[in-house]
Amino acid sequence: MNDFPADFANPSTLTGFGGDRSKTQAQHRALLKKTPVVLVHGNAGNSAHPKWGMVTMKGYLKGDGYEDCEIWAMDYLGENNSTQDINDPHRNHIERFSLFVDGVRSYLGVNKLDFIGHSLGCGMVNAYLRGLQSNGQWDNSQQRLEVASTFVSLAGATYGLGSGSISEFKTGSEFEQQSHEFKNASQVIVDDSPDGENIAAEQEAPVSSWIAVTELDNDEITYVAFIAAADFVDAQYPDTGRRVGADLNRRFNLGSGLDGHEKIIKSQTVFDAFKAYLNKNPPVAPAMITVDKESGSYGSALQITVTVTPATVSTNYTAERITKQFQAGYINRAVSETRAGTLSNGQSLNLSTDGMWEVMFGAEGADNVQRTYGVGIVLPEVTILTDNATPFISSLDVAASTTRGALYYSTDREHWISGSVATINRTATVSFIAIDTNGIASAVASRAYEKRVAWTDSKTATLTEHFIASRLSVDEYVSLGQQLGFNAVITLYLVNGKWVRNPEVPTTATAGQPLAALPARDAILNADKASGEYAGGFDVTIAAASQAAGKHAKVYYTQDGSDPSDSNNAKRASFDSQKTFNFQDNGHHSILCYADDGAGHWVFESFAWSIGGEQ
Repeated sequence: MNDFPADFANPSTLTGFGGDRSKTQAQHRALLKKTPVVLVHGNAGNSAHPKWGMVTMKGYLKGDGYEDCEIWAMDYLGENNSTQDINDPHRNHIERFSLFVDGVRSYLGVNKLDFIGHSLGCGMVNAYLRGLQSNGQWDNSQQRLEVASTFVSLAGATYGLGSGSISEFKTGSEFEQQSHEFKNASQVIVDDSPDGENIAAEQEAPVSSWIAVTELDNDEITYVAFIAAADFVDAQYPDTGRRVGADLNRRFNLGSGLDGHEKIIKSQTVFDAFKAYLNKNPPVAPAMITVDKESGSYGSALQITVTVTPATVSTNYTAERITKQFQAGYINRAVSETRAGTLSNGQSLNLSTDGMWEVMFGAEGADNVQRTYGVGIVLPEVTILTDNATPFISSLDVAASTTRGALYYSTDREHWISGSVATINRTATVSFIAIDTNGIASAVASRAYEKRVAWTDSKTATLTEHFIASRLSVDEYVSLGQQLGFNAVITLYLVNGKWVRNPEVPTTATAGQPLAALPARDAILNADKASGEYAGGFDVTIAAASQAAGKHAKVYYTQDGSDPSDSNNAKRASFDSQKTFNFQDNGHHSILCYADDGAGHWVFESFAWSIGGEQ
């Protein structure tokens, strides 16, 4: 997509969308009333990608009163991109990313921008604000913190994707550690939210250690960080999306894996949770519109009086007499009459024709005010019956009733389903509307429901480390090891006292074939005691051989879950041909082996036993 105003001199040459292509720079500047927003998509996507793009988020902003001139996005990974980039994407794309953001500021003539980033996009915003250079160096002298008014981070990887990840995504790497730092002549200050909230009591987080204040904080930037619990990113390194010191840190249960990762940018509930943190520095002095009639049913010849502050500001209105119809999953509007005009402070709009009217009031610097009126008619009313005071577990039936007409429900206010009960299995905002046979509709009634994060603890470690810590049974360890490799790093979640891989579907792994019986490979490792559960202690001999004539295999091993193939691992030991081990203590025991015959033949194998029953 390349949808920008014709006179936008885009210094980055990046494609994307932003502004209103039918308007000039001068018209854009004149129309601005909210802090402009830059939307930053995640990896394997582009600004308009069907899964990872930001078009739905733009719709939420427009529904909250933003104009096209106030919403911008770029394809920093390339136009129409759908390929994942794991080769240092921050440093490789930061230069053009920065040029685009600076270009939007210049075009609109503003000093402040709001940023909403998703996944990799969160890292790109962080890189821009902290002065990352294309050579991979964090140059704080080039920081642009003064640009940000609000930074919303959705399912980001602030702390990387775990120690088993690569390049810029590796937790504990120099790049990741420096992404939290500011350096001056005398010290290094670690601060996830520089220029952020400087009163700890004003910060909100589910974990107390995420609340923090440093000498860098001055309440100039508002930070929001939302975690999609157990999604694609969070599963690799739990709570990596947190931003210590943010005004608001919060977890959302939106589903696991890629599904939850997508839902966080397509959830009205999520948007509603952070929208109040936007627009802290509008480019024009804020105005306010109030009307003396709320939505509802009234008699004929309705008069609506408008008050605007400051009183010198004029109010524009558009009033449409309409009917609505449900058709093929959508609610369609038919407009019978339209009225538009301008009102001064204290003037009134008169609606003389009976029917259902939707009226929009707007003024420079003010949020739009929308009302639905039944003039000379009675509108249906919808009541949502299901309470949302307590987060739900598993799934929830949300029910509604109406005074008249057929009920329809939606979780995105775009696609609708006929019925009075909506079943949800993730955090969502459920909306209902009633429409009678004459096309007269109720106002849309909405209520947000939060699914409880099912797990109470999480641990990220190698399979062997999980097994030794009794988070995996022998059968689970064997089965997963065969699928993933025994040195694979995974996250397990504690659900109702049981460690599971997916907290949404808390089932255990199926039993696998005992390791001692696996097919032989180039180098062969065998144990004379099959992996499994045993009542008491035992001796076990592990033997190695090579298929290469005249060669014997040297075996490196560890018993703490660390990597035996790592020549720098001080905890590994070795033996030639065979070794006998004795185990007596109750609990889980594992030997992780790497055998190499020096002739290009090698094998990575693990043996596991439990003494005294499952721990």
